[in-house]
Amino acid sequence: MQATGRIMSIRRAPLFCLCALSLCALVLVALHHPRGAFAQGRAALVIEGGTLIDGNGGAAVPESVVVIEANRITRVGQKGQVTYPANATVIEADGKFIVPGLIDAKSNYASNFGESYLIWGVTSGVWSSGGGDAGTAERDAINHGIIAGPRLFVSVGSLVGPGPDGKKQDGGVPGRSNYVARTPDEARKIVKEFLEAGADLLYPGDGDGPPELYVPLVEEHHRAGKPAVMRTIGPGTGGKDAALMGSDVLVHSGNLGNSLAKDPAKWKNYAALPPDPYSDMDEAKIPEMIKILLDNKVALEPDLMATSRGFSKSWARVQKEDAEYFSNPAFPAYYPRVQAEGVLENVESPETYLTQAQLEVRSRGFKNQMIFLHRFVEAGGHILPASDIPQTPAGFGLYQELAVFQEDVGMTPAQVLQATTKWAAEAFKLPDLGTIEAGKLADVLIVNADPLQTILNLRKIDMVIKDGKVVDRTYHASYLSKSFKAAMNKGGTCCFSSPAVEGTGWAAALKQATWRPESLNGGFNGPGGIDSNSSPTPGIESIFPFTVPQGSPATALTIKGFNFVRRSKVYLDGQPLPVKVVSRTELEAMVDASLLVRAGRFAVVVKNPEPIVTVDWGDTSNQANLLVPYKFTIQYSHNKF
Repeated sequence: MQATGRIMSIRRAPLFCLCALSLCALVLVALHHPRGAFAQGRAALVIEGGTLIDGNGGAAVPESVVVIEANRITRVGQKGQVTYPANATVIEADGKFIVPGLIDAKSNYASNFGESYLIWGVTSGVWSSGGGDAGTAERDAINHGIIAGPRLFVSVGSLVGPGPDGKKQDGGVPGRSNYVARTPDEARKIVKEFLEAGADLLYPGDGDGPPELYVPLVEEHHRAGKPAVMRTIGPGTGGKDAALMGSDVLVHSGNLGNSLAKDPAKWKNYAALPPDPYSDMDEAKIPEMIKILLDNKVALEPDLMATSRGFSKSWARVQKEDAEYFSNPAFPAYYPRVQAEGVLENVESPETYLTQAQLEVRSRGFKNQMIFLHRFVEAGGHILPASDIPQTPAGFGLYQELAVFQEDVGMTPAQVLQATTKWAAEAFKLPDLGTIEAGKLADVLIVNADPLQTILNLRKIDMVIKDGKVVDRTYHASYLSKSFKAAMNKGGTCCFSSPAVEGTGWAAALKQATWRPESLNGGFNGPGGIDSNSSPTPGIESIFPFTVPQGSPATALTIKGFNFVRRSKVYLDGQPLPVKVVSRTELEAMVDASLLVRAGRFAVVVKNPEPIVTVDWGDTSNQANLLVPYKFTIQYSHNKF
């Protein structure tokens, strides 16, 4: 799919003096926004002549003028009524339409998605699963202009319930997505630690626990002025429970179909995402549910392209769009093939994987879900569009969701546009975003056709401005070179986490097959002793510390695992490190200060010397990761997460 657009005419404004009021406004911006001073030296931009749709829901403004200084919008008006800053660059937008940058309400982000987001004018993304320390490092590097990408709002990680028997176990690996809480006090402690590590929002990954487990999450985030974004889809806690405890956003609409069913008991334990429970919807229950949502100011994020895939009116079009999207020759440079194949598999026609009976239930469920969402919006409720990548193509998937909002939910184009701008900004407590007005951050999309006629016109992009700068809307093969490769795990699969140790399943299988703890020194009918002449395959189970700030002095890494021998070697991105072999289960590797000058996320592996007796497993361990965030990333997990 062609994603680049024609650049409009750009010229320089006449040299005028800045008025005192504008100068004061810029000073205030620098004082009150951490990027203000950073962007201060940037030349001013003026967008002139286009029709402004500012996101507030009022009438469109023809012959408009939008003034951008540093990274803020400072003045909005009509031609002839607005003074231009001295020597500003003027973007002539006659015949075009100016709208706010778009917000993706649920982005399972990974580092390789950033260019696609910007190319498609999606200037902000809510990274619900968070990406751990790598996520905060990526977010902050984007905010400092080092990496091109959308504004990211991260959860750091997600919290889950213990299951009905209380025995659910998490992976125990730092940087994983889910952390199990068994009591309200434990949940509160984990959430506070997420906040201390730089979380912008709360995100529980399920509802597999009682409602009282999740109440502290809402309380702590509201105390911090941050949104409670609840993916409580049951079976212990559902959307209605989350709404009553004051949540701001219900991911996947909180599986409200379970509560709206004529026979809720039938769906009590339904924690899947498709809209099947709506097939049994009791329309008489809709008014009460809408009242609960409105009274508690809860926005719904239905993720229709993901949870109800295959049933929208646009599905044949979606299949063609996705095939075209991934035909772009720029993608193979850094977009793992398995991700593309996964998206294309997701858009197969439901007839290929559902029985006739299942098709009938899901089709009826989808239609009833659309009825409920339409009535909610008509009553004044807000629903928020999301790509839910990797279910959809990065960036463009949001547009596909917008089309479903118009064509299936029955929203007007004006409502759909507000849903991905103003409504999303309000729900996620982002007062600097969502509309085009003085004081807001300068995220602007300029399109060639009127999106108020049909939301499909929003795709006809001519220019994207993010943070006051015109975006280069092309793909670059070197894009990942400055990233932290967040949520890009072994094999290219996406997403949800950026673990400090990858391949834990492989390591567990290796340990079961080869580890002989009773052999302390020497062979034992095979490899394994620390002084043995032959080596087993090594495995890594933990690394500490796994986050070391840029510019740190020489740092010792403690690597724990198994099958280490006297001549085991440790490599950091292919470079050997000095190693002390502490025992068969522990190594100490020294990272020189010179290797910590450059920020990034670096692979750590252990290699054992030949001859390798466990030849089927190879000579190299699974991969650990050392994160080196930039100095300005002052909030991270301090090696807790």
